[in-house]
Amino acid sequence: MKPMVINGSTRLYGIAGDPVAQVKTPELLNSFFQQTGINAVCVPLQVATSGFEASLRGVMQLSNLDGLVITVPHKVRACALTESLSAEALRVGAVNVLRRCEDGGWHGDMFDGTGLTVGLLRQGFVLKGQHVKQLGSGGSGAAVAFALLAAGAASVTLCDPDDNAAQALAQRINASYPQHPARVSDVPAELTGIDLLINCSPIGMKPDDGLPAPFADFNPSLQVVDIIMHPAETPLLAHARRAGCHAVNGKPMIEGQLAEFIHFFGLADKESLCARSR
Repeated sequence: MKPMVINGSTRLYGIAGDPVAQVKTPELLNSFFQQTGINAVCVPLQVATSGFEASLRGVMQLSNLDGLVITVPHKVRACALTESLSAEALRVGAVNVLRRCEDGGWHGDMFDGTGLTVGLLRQGFVLKGQHVKQLGSGGSGAAVAFALLAAGAASVTLCDPDDNAAQALAQRINASYPQHPARVSDVPAELTGIDLLINCSPIGMKPDDGLPAPFADFNPSLQVVDIIMHPAETPLLAHARRAGCHAVNGKPMIEGQLAEFIHFFGLADKESLCARSR
């Protein structure tokens, strides 16, 4: 592999979040750029919540910036920075990618949900017919809940400290999937009848975080997902693995949507991406 060369013609991509130390997207995209000889680079952008809109609007004025990946906690607020949104982003109410259009405007889409389901199926998870307990109903959580039901999950039970957010998401889900009910629970540790537990909350990212709920010992048949990337072993995943559960972190979600990012940014068509993965 040739070393990356950055010059005056290099196109820019960024990933904006707070924090960004844990993100893997620059590593994955830059590897793709090197392998394909594309003169582009992806860099992390630490953008505080207090200055998010002003910071992003300034960055988006750079004429050599072609795209942005959006991560926590900005996925909902980033919608307002676009001129157009995909049907998925509109349904979910959040974006995790933005691209510059030919007219200079920005278009947003959301791939967290489809990326996760693709990644989990690759890891041998069963989704069809499963009853899901999901912690967190923010931008990623909304995308994940919709995608799990699209993949055939039987039901989703949502838990979030912001009960209004969870109720609003459940209503949107039920409008699209009335045959696969979404419910809201205020008892996150209750897992009776649950086949898949997924943490879409930020609890577990900080060194002093414990479990996202006061769980008892898990049944070994429970499937467990924590979409947090860093640390790789969160307290939830450690708890699950001690019980013998099939458990993964957020890496399959990122890897599952990498091809979608590349196609969305116009860097390769899906046929060539499929050929590269064979």
